[in-house]
Amino acid sequence: MNLTLTRLNKGSSIVNALIWFSILTASCDIVLAFDVAGLTVRVSQLVAMAVMFLFLLRIIRFGNVKILTPYYNLLIVIVFNTICIVNSKTLFNAVGYDLWLIFDCVQVLAFTYFLSKQESIQSLLRKYIMCFNALAVVGFIQFALQFLGINFYVTQYNDLHRSNGFSYEPSFYATYMIMGSIICLYLLERRNYRCMRRRYLILSTLLNVGAVVISTSRMGLLILLIYVVYRGIMCLRIYIHKKASLIRILFTLMPIVVGIAAVLFILAVEFQVDFVLHYLSGLGIGGTASHSTDARSAGFVDTWKLFLDSPFLGCSLGGIDAGIIEYKARNYTVANNGGASMCISLEALAAYGIFGAYFFFKYMWDLTVGGYLKAKKRPGDKKEREPVYAMLIALFFEFVILQLNQNVLRPPFWVHIALVSTCLQIYLRESHKNYKVTEAGVEHV
Repeated sequence: MNLTLTRLNKGSSIVNALIWFSILTASCDIVLAFDVAGLTVRVSQLVAMAVMFLFLLRIIRFGNVKILTPYYNLLIVIVFNTICIVNSKTLFNAVGYDLWLIFDCVQVLAFTYFLSKQESIQSLLRKYIMCFNALAVVGFIQFALQFLGINFYVTQYNDLHRSNGFSYEPSFYATYMIMGSIICLYLLERRNYRCMRRRYLILSTLLNVGAVVISTSRMGLLILLIYVVYRGIMCLRIYIHKKASLIRILFTLMPIVVGIAAVLFILAVEFQVDFVLHYLSGLGIGGTASHSTDARSAGFVDTWKLFLDSPFLGCSLGGIDAGIIEYKARNYTVANNGGASMCISLEALAAYGIFGAYFFFKYMWDLTVGGYLKAKKRPGDKKEREPVYAMLIALFFEFVILQLNQNVLRPPFWVHIALVSTCLQIYLRESHKNYKVTEAGVEHV
């Protein structure tokens, strides 16, 4: 009996290590990755595939698995995407993306299954933040080495000294790091140090927020500013009604700081400050070129037109780029993948059709808003819920920033969905176990 338990524990430790290696390397697009027929295959995905295989063996051996109700919406999305392959302009690409979608959905299930058995919410967030910290350190190393003229996996080498981690480009890196930044900022604001000590949380916050800043991604900085202003307004309400901590006072002052920064920014554009104009290049502001804004606007319009051409039967995720390229009377190749469309919500409409997109949006709503309401209604210590809230808020803002990007199948996005699902499953299970409702109220068991 002891020998069997030892083997099970060793097996669980190996699976846990594989999962966390996959999570750590999820954002690696140019390292630990290779090209197969125009599709990028990542080592993190191969490791995740091994975890999924072990998951299927567990299901075969021990029977069914308990999953969160919103997950069933994803299964319906897969069905719609598969049906819509018949309307795709490129069968090979459509099938490839369909398999990728299935992979991501099974990954969510497998990671949630194993991590909910092996981790507490505190240990999960601690390890997750450490993964972000590691990639933040990579970004700072890139940033520092550029001053020495050393190109360490930098994809956009210019005077701004932009960092991209191991992602395709700085905007991808910022899209990833924004999740770690928001998690750390929220926990720090709430003075929740159950995942890690105060000084380590402060260090993690500085690393993650700093990584977004040195990426110089305009979208990343915009989302970060929106979050800080939003939390500043929320802290203002607390500050008015009761004594606030120093951190909350700082958050309260952030809207004022952002306002002053905005005024200085406008003056810098007006007086043609070189550094600011260089940073604005591509937006068409202050007389600069508008190629970045034009490309994104065209992506929005083209994806919307593709949806309107066939609103009920989409073209599947793999058919979006081919459909747009053909619409523009150009020849499609796999090199066009990920470059023609824009906004993952419009992509959902164009890929699954209006009915399939409904189930995708329903899944995101039930996971974020529904998950928040479920956690809030459960009895328990507020400090136990706050890490769950941090993950949910990070998912919401990640979904927002992806409205300005393309490709809903980005690995870090689905990894975060898996970890949000895990946190919810652990919290709902533990709160049910530790508390019971009686006629007198809620009692701790």
